[in-house]
Amino acid sequence: MRPVDILVITHNRSAYVERTLSTLFADSTEFHVYMWDNASTDGARELVEDCDDPRIMDKHFSDENVMQEVPTRWLLDVARSDVIGKVDDDTLVPPGWTALLASAVRAESRLGMVGCWTFRPEDFERNRAAADRKVITVGSHRILADIYIAGTASLMRRDVAIRYLTDKMKGRAFPIDRYRMTWDGFISGWYFPLLFAEHMDDPRSEYSLMRGRGPMDEGAALTARTRGFETPEQFVEWLKADVDQKMARSLRRQSWEARWERAPWSRAWRFATARRGPR
Repeated sequence: MRPVDILVITHNRSAYVERTLSTLFADSTEFHVYMWDNASTDGARELVEDCDDPRIMDKHFSDENVMQEVPTRWLLDVARSDVIGKVDDDTLVPPGWTALLASAVRAESRLGMVGCWTFRPEDFERNRAAADRKVITVGSHRILADIYIAGTASLMRRDVAIRYLTDKMKGRAFPIDRYRMTWDGFISGWYFPLLFAEHMDDPRSEYSLMRGRGPMDEGAALTARTRGFETPEQFVEWLKADVDQKMARSLRRQSWEARWERAPWSRAWRFATARRGPR
């Protein structure tokens, strides 16, 4: 069985990329890595160029920032494994994560996207009671089920990724339609007991470029900048509210959200509303 194929996308995150790659390749597990740099100008491209490990299968250097959809389609075209995944350039993955997650998605055909927990450990502890109610057993594996799992530090079967590839994300996020996956009966979420992956762009991380800073600047997380937060504290409050909301939503409610998102009347209503404009 071929090793898992992992996509690493970089863009102007040299302060993070070096640590991300060092941690990824410190893992002795057998996996293959495909690296894509989105026209970095801060030294990240050079770090990718200089990165040397026999598990690196290919590197691509784009002349422009094409974000996430184009690199993902490239991976699905060149990958040869039955299981694929992605690691963002601001994520520190735990050792052995690919072997454990790959064993789950290969063994259980009902699993969609399964990943590591990229929120803080205290976020889980704060929501433990609600989270425990969302843990389900799938064969010999347990999953903290949730539609809204992030694409980083996660794996899924390549045929499932191809089936649910979407252009709706406009390149801003991992282009897999989680709603449609859930509608069709796939179970996604975080492997349980949780595997903790460090999200360095969280201001609570000791590695965060935003840690201890005042107003947002170019070192801020893309999510923080696009959502208009002015300080790291505002971003942290949003992150905490985000995970609290995810854990508070029952699986039944999330399933109905997926059905509503995919329902013809829902799409028609959104289209009509978009043409009519706000009242």
